[in-house]
Amino acid sequence: MQNIKNVTTHNTADNSVQLEIDLTTAGYTVNGHVVESVTMYADTDCIGDLAVNWQCDENDSAGYEESTVLLMRNNNATDNTTETMQEFYWDNAFTDTLVQILQDVGFSAAAAADVGTSEWGMQDEGRASYDANAIAEEMFAVYNLQYEDA
Repeated sequence: MQNIKNVTTHNTADNSVQLEIDLTTAGYTVNGHVVESVTMYADTDCIGDLAVNWQCDENDSAGYEESTVLLMRNNNATDNTTETMQEFYWDNAFTDTLVQILQDVGFSAAAAADVGTSEWGMQDEGRASYDANAIAEEMFAVYNLQYEDA
C-alpha cells in the first residue's frame, strides 16, 4: 500500500484524503479528448466520488441544446462533449484503463474492479464520475482513517 501514498495527500486538519493521479503525459484519450487526471476527495463523512478529468473546450459543446424534460444534460444531444460523456458513461470507454491505472498505483485488484460509472447526472463537461467506495476505503487504510457511516 506504500504506492498509494505517492498519489494521495492527507489533510490532518479535517482527516481528508485527496487522490491525484496525473495522466497528462500518459497519452490517454476518449473521443479525441486528452484524459488529464484521476482525482478524488474523501473525508470521514463523504467517500466514493472519483473523477476522471478530461480536456474540454467551449467548441466541444457547439450546437448543444438543453433537455426540455430533465434538468441534467440532454443525453440525446450530438455535440462532441455529450458524445464524449456517453463514451465514458454508456460505453465504458475508459473503465478498463482506469482499473489498470488504479492497480498500477497500488490499489488492490478488488477495489479497482469495484469502480463503476456513476449516474448520468454526475457527469460534467471535462469530468466523468465513477463510484469508488472501495478505493476511498483503501486510501483511508493507508492513513489509519475510517469512514464513519452516518
